Amino acid sequence: MITDRDLPQPWRVVASPIEQDSATQLDAVAGLQTGIEDPVSWDLIQNTETGRQLMLRMGVKEGGIAITGLYVPGPDSLGIGELRNFPLAAIESAVRARKAQASASVAAAVMAGPNPHEGPLGNPSGPNDSRFYARLALRYLRVAATSSRPATDLAKAEGVTPRTVQRWTARARELGLLPPGRPGRSS
Repeated sequence: MITDRDLPQPWRVVASPIEQDSATQLDAVAGLQTGIEDPVSWDLIQNTETGRQLMLRMGVKEGGIAITGLYVPGPDSLGIGELRNFPLAAIESAVRARKAQASASVAAAVMAGPNPHEGPLGNPSGPNDSRFYARLALRYLRVAATSSRPATDLAKAEGVTPRTVQRWTARARELGLLPPGRPGRSS
C-alpha cells in the first residue's frame, strides 16, 4: 500500500488500497492472477495540480516491492510526455524504503528485549551481539526521526565518537536491524 509520504509533490493518495472487487476486475482485465498469499494492492493516486489519476498495482518481484501494473482512468488521452513525468521510480523507491525500515524495526524490537531505551548502551560483546545492535538500531531510528545528523546526536547521548556510532550502525545494517542508508550521506 502507498501512503502520502511515499509520493512526491504534487501527488496524493486517493485510496490505498482500492476496493477489492475493483482490484480483482483490474487484475482480470490485465490478465493477472493474484493468489491469497500474494501481497498485492491496487492504489489510486492523484496529481493535485492536473487532476490526473493513476492506479498503481504494487506487488513483490525478485528485487522487492515493485510497481507491477499501471492503469490511467478517465476519458482524457495520455501523451508519451505525460507518461514520462509520472514519478514511478520515486514511488517504488519510497515504498521499498518504508517497508525495509518497518521490517528492520520489528526485527530490532524483537531482539532488543524489554526497555531498549533505558540505561546506557555500552559496548557490543562482539560482532554478533544481536541484542546490543538491536538496542542501537532502535535508539538510532528514534534519534533519526527528529535529527538531520542522527549518528552525531546519538554519539553525544551515549558518550562515544560519531565514527563509533557509524561503525555500529553499519554492523546493525549488515545484521538487517537497520534499513540501508542513503548513499553519500554520513551523519
